[in-house]
Amino acid sequence: MSGRNAVGEGSVYQRKDGRWVAAAYVPVADGTYRRVSHYVRTKADAKAKLREMNDRAAKNMPAPPPSLTVEAYLGEWLTHMKQHVRRSTWVAYESNARLHIVPRIGRKKLSQLSVRDVRLMIDGLRKDGKGKRTVQYVHATLRAALEHAYREELVTRNVAKMVRVERPTPTPKEPLSVAEARRLLTATRDDEDHALWVVMLLLGLRRSEVCGLRWDNVDLENRTLSVTHSVQRVDGKLRELPTKTRRSTRTVPLPAMVHQALVTHRAAMMPTSQYLPEPVYVFGTKIGTPMEPRNLTRRWVTLAERQGIRRVPLHALRHSCVSLLLAQGVHPRTVMEIVGHSAIEMTMNVYGHVNLETQRRALDELDRTLR
Repeated sequence: MSGRNAVGEGSVYQRKDGRWVAAAYVPVADGTYRRVSHYVRTKADAKAKLREMNDRAAKNMPAPPPSLTVEAYLGEWLTHMKQHVRRSTWVAYESNARLHIVPRIGRKKLSQLSVRDVRLMIDGLRKDGKGKRTVQYVHATLRAALEHAYREELVTRNVAKMVRVERPTPTPKEPLSVAEARRLLTATRDDEDHALWVVMLLLGLRRSEVCGLRWDNVDLENRTLSVTHSVQRVDGKLRELPTKTRRSTRTVPLPAMVHQALVTHRAAMMPTSQYLPEPVYVFGTKIGTPMEPRNLTRRWVTLAERQGIRRVPLHALRHSCVSLLLAQGVHPRTVMEIVGHSAIEMTMNVYGHVNLETQRRALDELDRTLR
């Protein structure tokens, strides 16, 4: 009798089919208790499971619903997250869950999801030819959902955290040099989009920020420009959204070249009749709507091909702004505020590209100093 558990501590026993059972009365979300049984292969596993159940009960941690599957929980989690993340982020979460996670592990019980289950899911994605970036995003979605489940005490650990996923090797982003930047500005001097390229190159605005820029964000008298929101296509529609991060909302001064370009651009956009409304968006369409972000990318590709400018991604104009400022010796904190980075590490590690010529000047300066 001494080997039996005390009353209330649960029990461990073997079924006729050979499986072992750990059973105990545990608290549930409604404040009551119910008997929960877990089926395992060995007696040792059953004892370990019983200890885990008793530990959770001692801490008054409610047991997850026995029938709650990964698919059901993801649906609940996505509904909750709709009010807490950007729309574009939620769309990515929903897509990853629907297309990749649910088809592979959706039927698994949430409380029984194992590290091996997650690892097999990742292996399956790779086997099906999914790229490293896709695998990384799917894993990140599951990890975020399970972290939420852990905080709600539905699981005892986040098993996705224990599975390592290879990060894709970033493609080197070579920004425009000073000579290339000058060539861009010179080539577009008489172009109707000249102000657009000046703003992107000298102020480092993101594509979505340029498309969402309004004239009421531009103070030509005091020579400032405020970035307050962005424009993105979500669910097939162009939507005005908050800026990417809290620090992305910013006000920057207008250097002389940007100020002059915007003054000229506004004069060209003003309606010829008093009955026509004034334009709302700085770089909007002729009918007064914001520019489609993809059309902005197309304009850049067409311009680069027509003018013989080195083909770089549109986002490289933002990289160029940061790199050129840093190369001039501008303090990284100042650069961070100008372009709206959320952390100075982003400015230095991701965007602070140091090209060969900059390195050469630095080493030549060191050579002169030591000489």
